[in-house]
Amino acid sequence: QDSPPQSPVSQEPLLHSATTHTMADLKQMAVPTAPCRFAFVFPMASGHINPSLPVARSLVALGHEVHYLCRDQMREAIEDTGSVFHSEVEQMPELYEGREIDLFGATESLKREYGLENESFMTAVSKLMMISNELMLPGTIRWLRTINPGAVLYCPLMNSNAAFAAQVLSIPSVALLTTAGPGSIQRTYAEILRMSQTTEEMIVKELEDFQPHRKAVTRLNEKYGLDIGLLTNMQPTGKLDVLKWSAVTLVTTCEDLLDPMTPDVAEIYTKEGAIFEAVGPLLDKAGARRAAGHKFAASEGASKLATKHARGEVDAAELLQRVRAARATGRSTILVSMGTVITGDSP
Repeated sequence: QDSPPQSPVSQEPLLHSATTHTMADLKQMAVPTAPCRFAFVFPMASGHINPSLPVARSLVALGHEVHYLCRDQMREAIEDTGSVFHSEVEQMPELYEGREIDLFGATESLKREYGLENESFMTAVSKLMMISNELMLPGTIRWLRTINPGAVLYCPLMNSNAAFAAQVLSIPSVALLTTAGPGSIQRTYAEILRMSQTTEEMIVKELEDFQPHRKAVTRLNEKYGLDIGLLTNMQPTGKLDVLKWSAVTLVTTCEDLLDPMTPDVAEIYTKEGAIFEAVGPLLDKAGARRAAGHKFAASEGASKLATKHARGEVDAAELLQRVRAARATGRSTILVSMGTVITGDSP
């Protein structure tokens, strides 16, 4: 199978309008009038999935179908939007059967399988990324063929399998980037490398020398025609390669709060035709259910809440009560979102 054609060079600005949108604003955008079906693929992480919920709710209200591929911990919040939940674990037996399920798929089991127990977080995740994608991709493709959506919305940070599958099936995809823009990913990678006591040069050498990674990349390219690089997201470090396949990348902050991109990364995105829309935090309706934290462990107990109050911290319910009280008296309030991962429900 031939590799898919590269996206043409965009003649438009890299970053388009950047405002804080409510779902009423988004309803006025180009949404198909005839009923359509959409596939949403998101991880078990609140800051990544929560901004997608009002988008799904709006599409369902307009008469469209939305199907989520996610983990069971997020089912309640997903179904509250009127969307259909599908279990990632059930759809991906190639990855999950016989392995321990964890926050990042089955990473801990794979680390043991490949002898990476003593590697730093960044090194192990980098080495296992394409191995995991190879195990996730068959199930993702089967699921998309069953759903037969008109478009895919996905998290580019944790669900590159969705971008790969959409590209294989020639389904338009849209990335939902829940940080302070593409420039923030470079800074995030640099910070994770520092915390892992690892350098960019060390990761590159590890990837080049790790044969299971090289073989997984080769198999993915030969089987699916994806043209995946050996050093994914590392040329340069923090440049998200899957965004070249996204029709548009929605960013959950405003233009003024975007982290700047380095000139080399901005140039590459422009050449690949990547377009970024800063849409703000994508606010849901009052009373909507939200995914809280990563929810892998038990929820926060009363003792932890008491500790927070003792430190002078304010929980979400109390904060919203204060905001509503202020608005009731005519006072203005300002919401600052630097990406919903940073301002998510996670500790």
